[in-house]
Amino acid sequence: MITRSAGAGTPLWAVVLLALAGAGVGWLTGRELATGGYRVDSDEPGPLPRAAWWPAPAVGLLWAFLAWRIGDQAGWAALPAYLFFAWLAVALVWIDVDVHRLPDGLVLPAYPAVLALLAAASVGAGDWRPLLHALVAMAALYVLYFVMAFVSPSSLGFGDVKLSGVIGLVLGWLGLGTAALGVLAGFVAGGVIGVVMLVAQRAGLKSHIAFGPAMLVGAFVALAFEFQLVPV
Repeated sequence: MITRSAGAGTPLWAVVLLALAGAGVGWLTGRELATGGYRVDSDEPGPLPRAAWWPAPAVGLLWAFLAWRIGDQAGWAALPAYLFFAWLAVALVWIDVDVHRLPDGLVLPAYPAVLALLAAASVGAGDWRPLLHALVAMAALYVLYFVMAFVSPSSLGFGDVKLSGVIGLVLGWLGLGTAALGVLAGFVAGGVIGVVMLVAQRAGLKSHIAFGPAMLVGAFVALAFEFQLVPV
């Protein structure tokens, strides 16, 4: 059964404050991304993206959403992990759309960073089971995406495989059902994005479409909804 997630009862002032803080962080991130410093010679990129404004509202909205969704879980200790993930997601979407690559310099350090933040959240909650679920989801998603990339390397890159583990950590801390929903939503989002790009003639049937953005969209869809097994 899939239902809308319940808010954490976060005060409105906290939601607004985090929205403003996120917009500021997003603005700085957009300015840095607009320099193209993430590009390498092997990328063979085209002109730099011109819409450097969108990371500001994107991070602001995501931080406001996460303040509402995660709020004071574990005495506010869980929120930093999700705010970091939101910032990372915006940066990775920009880069993957531009050069079809998810840089190791961003994805790999996210593992210890998210793990440490979620461990702190588990301490705050006084319960280590969510961290165990996060580790199980990380391993499960990594293996799943590794197998799919091995079977169909033209559809998924190894950057997508490495990103899947980070998504597993973030979603798994909230529950294995949330992680499973994130995987399903990611593939649905990937299909929708592909159809839209085909209709808009932004891609052809044989074009490679970056899948990282769809994975990240799926993760936030899973945060907005809850999946639970119920008896028939």
